[in-house]
Amino acid sequence: MRSLPLRSIWQIVSEINLAEIQREIEAPFHLLVAADDEADAEEAARWLSDPGAAFSHPWITITDSAGSGLRSQSTDIIPFSPDSEDPSSYKTLPSIDCALLVTTRVELSDDLSSLLRMLRSNSIPALIVLTGAEGKRPDGEIARWGEQVRVAIAEWSDEAVIRVAGALIDAVPSTLRLPLARRLPPLRTAACNLLIQETSQVNAGYSFTTGLGETVPGLGFVLGAGDAIVLTKNQLMMAYKIALVSGKSGSPQKLLGEIVGVLGGGFLFRQLAREMVGLIPVWGIVPKVAVSYAGTWAIGRAVLLWATEGRKITPELMKGHYREALGQGRQAAQRIVNNARKPRLPSGAPKASKSKPAPASRLLRQVRKSIPRLPPRKS
Repeated sequence: MRSLPLRSIWQIVSEINLAEIQREIEAPFHLLVAADDEADAEEAARWLSDPGAAFSHPWITITDSAGSGLRSQSTDIIPFSPDSEDPSSYKTLPSIDCALLVTTRVELSDDLSSLLRMLRSNSIPALIVLTGAEGKRPDGEIARWGEQVRVAIAEWSDEAVIRVAGALIDAVPSTLRLPLARRLPPLRTAACNLLIQETSQVNAGYSFTTGLGETVPGLGFVLGAGDAIVLTKNQLMMAYKIALVSGKSGSPQKLLGEIVGVLGGGFLFRQLAREMVGLIPVWGIVPKVAVSYAGTWAIGRAVLLWATEGRKITPELMKGHYREALGQGRQAAQRIVNNARKPRLPSGAPKASKSKPAPASRLLRQVRKSIPRLPPRKS
């Protein structure tokens, strides 16, 4: 793989729709926080908004479990307590994207149960937080059938809000994670860590695919610097999203230019490309995948520290992150290789006859043979 010059990096930047990414992350949301006692809901909303804030974020609606004073975004009071168990009566819920229900009892009150049924009928993700004396119990003991997820905390604290933030980020749709995290600082670390992990996995999968292409004669894959372009584009988009989620502002071009600047003017991207030079086909697939994962993860972690703590990105910092992530990269490579070795048939499709191979099976067998068999992991 050839080194990717700085000029190519700026060309990649020009191909990314930065304005669209910014619009998606700055999109408004509506989070409902409810509890039997409205004071409990207010406390939860303040911790989610910012532990040091005196007020909750305006995009959070606070209510008691009976819906007293619940207002939609248009400020019209809309009651949501149903008159019957008929799910069709749960259509008066205002426009809500996700919800957090706070309870001090393992078994929800009738009002919270009604609210939860309403949320489910409208396909709105809901996280239940158990607090107080019952919140000292392990999460596994408080799970209830039909609920998405529960988290137990004895009281609100810095450690507790980290656990709740992680559970909420996992519970909501991917399109909602980054907008929530940009406006609610306690959610930022969980959202960015998930973004880094997903981008690293995507780059690892791409490297595996192109690595296989290099081993199959006749496919005519023209790879070369193409790998570096795709990997760098994904890394730049990841870094830009991290900066926005962390509260950075400014024009898209200026902000991404700042990111490229703190990453060493493309040095880190060229270094990643050099790491992948000369890898031997077939047997080079696994290290190539591991390097792609680790390099992406290291860049993500470094950008996150810069965006949230103002840390300067140095070669030493990057090397530390890279070494930390390389073990994860090897594990990711092993998972990808193991999954690729498993033959897959469409659901309900008959098994191919041994005497009459299915069309294209020759090519598939050739590709599968090119996948290295990894040695068993030592316990």
